[in-house]
Amino acid sequence: MTVRVLPLLAVTVSVVLWSTAYVGSAIVLESSSPAVLSVLRFLIALVALVPFALRRPGFLAVMRSPRTILLGLTGVTFYYSFANIGLLFTTAGTAALASAALPVLTAAFAVGLLREKLPPRTIIGLVLATAGVALIAAAGLTLDLGLLLSLVGLASYALYTVLLRRDVDRRDQPVEPLVLATGTALWGTILMLPWLLVEVLAGGAALPSEPLGIGVLLALGLIVTAPTMVLFNYAAERLPAAVSGIATAGIPALGYAFGVLYGEPLDAVKVVGGVVALAGIVVATLVTPKVEASPPGALVADLEDDPRESQS
Repeated sequence: MTVRVLPLLAVTVSVVLWSTAYVGSAIVLESSSPAVLSVLRFLIALVALVPFALRRPGFLAVMRSPRTILLGLTGVTFYYSFANIGLLFTTAGTAALASAALPVLTAAFAVGLLREKLPPRTIIGLVLATAGVALIAAAGLTLDLGLLLSLVGLASYALYTVLLRRDVDRRDQPVEPLVLATGTALWGTILMLPWLLVEVLAGGAALPSEPLGIGVLLALGLIVTAPTMVLFNYAAERLPAAVSGIATAGIPALGYAFGVLYGEPLDAVKVVGGVVALAGIVVATLVTPKVEASPPGALVADLEDDPRESQS
């Protein structure tokens, strides 16, 4: 199996940007509400993405595809909804450390849906990573509701990552990463509107009122969300799902570090839990999984490679 440098670089950059979102979202939520944050974040990102996507071929076809709707539901609506609600019940650092479960969940879905074969060492690593997340939850001696909500959102994103690798029989209709990411973000935002409506009717909707919150919201949309959607889609369509999960192991450490820098107290149990989870992920990904019936580039043109190499 050929591991490409550009997709790995793309997923690494997206992970670094992704890691800042926990603290950024927590800052915005100090004066805003979860649904408002989620919808506005993607509306801002779409302002940057849509003008470019409209100039590319296949955008309308992508918008009509049921697969794009499913990607928007799992990778945007469910993930960001649960993640932002979870931040109301836990700290940014804890939510970031909980993301240690993402490679574990991605690997589990990859095995079940893509038939990626994981060696025993990977299974051991998954158990360690799960134990690490459990330690994080035990930091306050109670089960953290915010952590549970974060894990639900992460499971949805793991499914999204795997879904990007499916439907490999449509190579005659390649779609550029920008187009697919924009379509996914647009559908995800549309599907979040009922949640926003409920929040408005319940009287809980609130716009960010502080200059810092407004500035961070703009940064979340333009600097974090828009590039991350495109880069991660590009990488995930070209790498096996379990391999895509390797880079996401950096989210817990980076995210918790940003949380501590923002002023969150350093918690020894969380640090230990994060180390155990990361150690498990390292063990789980030391061996590149064998991939069957899952060539990269399901809906993305693999222009830089010979088509025969994409199935190696």
